[in-house]
Amino acid sequence: MPATITKTDEPIPGSGDGSGRFDDLPGYGGDDGENRKPEPERQPPPEGYKIGMWLVLTSVTMLFAALASAYIFNSAQQMPIIMPKVLWLSTGLILVSSFTLEIARRALKRRTEGKFRLWIAVTTALGFCFLIAQLIAWRHLSESGFYVNRNLHSAYSYLFTGLHGVHLIGGLAGLAFITLRHPAKWTALRRRVATDVTALYWHFLSGLWIILFVMLFFWK
Repeated sequence: MPATITKTDEPIPGSGDGSGRFDDLPGYGGDDGENRKPEPERQPPPEGYKIGMWLVLTSVTMLFAALASAYIFNSAQQMPIIMPKVLWLSTGLILVSSFTLEIARRALKRRTEGKFRLWIAVTTALGFCFLIAQLIAWRHLSESGFYVNRNLHSAYSYLFTGLHGVHLIGGLAGLAFITLRHPAKWTALRRRVATDVTALYWHFLSGLWIILFVMLFFWK
């Protein structure tokens, strides 16, 4: 006798409510997805960002510590140089930029997108102004006769400020990345962590500049 197929109203596993619709499954929804809930974070929290940044900061600290040790060791052979007054301006700019970046970081945490973008833009502009001020300081040094090969003090001045400027350009690249990348292309968590890591790097550079500024032009 041919077997008869009996219909059942029980839902088929993995097919939603048995009606053949997938509205209740993750990532699917009716009405062309208009009522679809946002998917949860599928990847673990990006703690690697912070670990990588701490490794970078450690390497940068070791580099400048080695150069500072050499600077102090050779201090007896150094001749004093005239500090360009524009360095006061650049110092103020980088300190203010740390303050504005902290405002932006907290605005992102509160999810106030407009305020975040405003203060990130202000921080980026201050960073570029700092670099311009450093270039002006170099020009004043050269016009005063203090070249790279003039004496050890002027050589270290160019070396320290140049290396710091290169690392600051890396910070500006980080600011540009978190500013220009569309929020929809990454999760809110990763965007917030990336901003925190960039802020940590920027604050580090601000503190490093204060140390270099005092060491080069005030420490005897």
